[in-house]
Order: sequence, then structure tokens, then C-alpha cells
Amino acid sequence: MSPATLRITWLPGDDRLRGRCHCGAQAEADEPVAMWEWLLAHPEHPAGGPVTPDPPASRPPAHLVRST
Repeated sequence: MSPATLRITWLPGDDRLRGRCHCGAQAEADEPVAMWEWLLAHPEHPAGGPVTPDPPASRPPAHLVRST
């Protein structure tokens, strides 16, 4: 029997990751940890891919840049 292969690939031109389980299930996520948790949950993958938390409320920039 061959070893199970789990793959995570970066989608060029985007910050998203695509994961593929050895069973053929695929999903996309923004966070690598969420993607690995989804893959390692085999065979009980959550429907629609990893659960991602709501993005944090927008914060002001760390510093302001003024044009001259």
C-alpha cells in the first residue's frame, strides 16, 4: 500500500492555499494552519473546506505616511 499523500499548494497571484487530501477531497483557505487541520481531519472533512474565523475588524495602519 502506498503512503497517503496530502498536498497544499499556493495559488499564484493570490494569498490563498489549495489543499488536496489523499481521498481526492479539495478545499481552499487563507490560513495554513486551518488547511492542515482540515486535511488531518480525514475522513471527516468539514463540508466546504476549513472553517476560517471572521477577519479582524479593520485597524488603523501602524504608521502614517505623508506625501510631500
